[in-house]
Amino acid sequence: MPDYILGQKLAIDADLLALAAAVIPSATSHEISKLFKVPLNPDGFFQEAHVKLRPVDFAADGVFLCGIAHYPKHISETISQAYGAAGRAITVLSQDSVIASGAVCEVNESECVTCGACISVCKYGAIEFVDTPQGTKARVNPVLCKGDGLCNAKCPTGAISLKHYTDEEIFCQIDAEVPEQEIIQQMAAAVGEV
Repeated sequence: MPDYILGQKLAIDADLLALAAAVIPSATSHEISKLFKVPLNPDGFFQEAHVKLRPVDFAADGVFLCGIAHYPKHISETISQAYGAAGRAITVLSQDSVIASGAVCEVNESECVTCGACISVCKYGAIEFVDTPQGTKARVNPVLCKGDGLCNAKCPTGAISLKHYTDEEIFCQIDAEVPEQEIIQQMAAAVGEV
């Protein structure tokens, strides 16, 4: 057998040879992934939110990851990760209440055309179709929404907006920071330079 570290072939006299069986993800991983709205990696194991910043967290809040559901690993690493996941769970459970961000998206149902573009880009599973008196429309679950704004950027009709970050509010902030007269002077100077 070749040893790539030594760069030589080695012959080992062994009385017993044990081969490890492959570790594959559970057959129910896809069902659990859909149920909790958590991602799977290409191999079918659960994927953390960020490998260095949030190694036991999912993108969905309150769901934590450890063990070989993450990927095949040694028992010592599994135990360490289990301690981390338990610690993260305790930080959530020890609070009397959970404070959610006020920056969440909302849908103007009269403008929604039920195209599903918002649902396709939402990483948190916060948007779903519901039956309303106006027909089937998109609706945002504010508890799951993280306010990243991908849905309102993707919406072709502009039916979704991010609370406290509407176009009108952003334009007002720009106008307050840079007075209109100053903008006209800068534009005139730029045209004169050309």
